[in-house]
Amino acid sequence: MKKRHLTPYLLILPTLIALLVFTGYPLISGIFYSFTDIKFIGGEAVWVGLANYQKLFSGGRIGIGRFFNQSFWQTILWTVSVVGGQFTLGFLTALLLNRNFRGKGIYNILILLPWTIPSVVMVLTWQWMYDPFFGLINFYLQKFGLIAKYQVWVGQPNSSIWPQVIVGIWRGIPFMTIMMLSGLKTIPKDLYEAATVDGANIIQQFFHITLPLMKKIITINLMISVMWWWNSFDIQRIMSPVGSLGYNASTLPILAWFESFQWNRLGSGAAISVISLVVLFVLLSSHIKQQMQAVKD
Repeated sequence: MKKRHLTPYLLILPTLIALLVFTGYPLISGIFYSFTDIKFIGGEAVWVGLANYQKLFSGGRIGIGRFFNQSFWQTILWTVSVVGGQFTLGFLTALLLNRNFRGKGIYNILILLPWTIPSVVMVLTWQWMYDPFFGLINFYLQKFGLIAKYQVWVGQPNSSIWPQVIVGIWRGIPFMTIMMLSGLKTIPKDLYEAATVDGANIIQQFFHITLPLMKKIITINLMISVMWWWNSFDIQRIMSPVGSLGYNASTLPILAWFESFQWNRLGSGAAISVISLVVLFVLLSSHIKQQMQAVKD
């Protein structure tokens, strides 16, 4: 009996060890480094207390405080815009795919296309489309009279974050669509038939049947998406100016990378990552608690 009781724990032991090695150790070491002046991995780490955090919150017009303040608000703007865009378009797409229509199978395959392309290939393709001289975006915008001359969209220190937001939205629509569609499939069709008999139109059915029954999956999906896109790195890094920090389009992960590996201030970069983690935890903690309570009930 004792052996049978221990069997589940023995089966998950390799996973627990892997989590401790590949997640626990980097987390603990990162928190420790944030209180030191370590320059690079393997370098000497001298304890400096809260000095790194004081520099980040010092503000000012120059120095890391200015970059941190700008990157912090850019991270919030990036996350809200990308996740909001993905949710809106993904939910609409899921509502369409939940209906029967001709050629539905083809649309089911096409909606997964952004998800199947490797990240680097996908971002480089978008970067080529944004090219100021040969890109398709400038060509068609000028052709339809939306711009007077070709624009430089990405790759400059003063580039806006919005072209990257479009790429992020396009990338995440498949995941959002699949999650929303899976939730829609769980709603009994009898509820819609009964509502139709009672005279409820499509809009009334959406707000009184679909949304209430989709509340849990919407919350969980948004939480996962916020965690993922808050820590997004590949799109911003590839579209940043070569060899420099894309100031107007930088987010906390990008700033932490530059601070740690380009400017050889690993301690300060670790402090940025710790602050980012704490902010994300605070934003999601109440929702996580609610979902855990709902599962228990």
